[in-house]
Amino acid sequence: MNVYVVSNIEENRWWVHMDQWRVSFYTSGEADRFVERLNSRLNAPHSLDLITGCSAEEGRSAGSTHQPAKGA
Repeated sequence: MNVYVVSNIEENRWWVHMDQWRVSFYTSGEADRFVERLNSRLNAPHSLDLITGCSAEEGRSAGSTHQPAKGA
């Protein structure tokens, strides 16, 4: 993910861009703290099982107790 900060002097805002998304902040400090936290989460170790949230049984999320409707 491409993450960077852009300041907008006219609107007195700082925009954190994350690929095609952006988030507005009132101060550069807020924007910088957001980027630091986001980068630490992006760079943290991840388990593929937790990311996908899927169980081996097709059509059910991990930990789901809901049974699909009959005929569905």
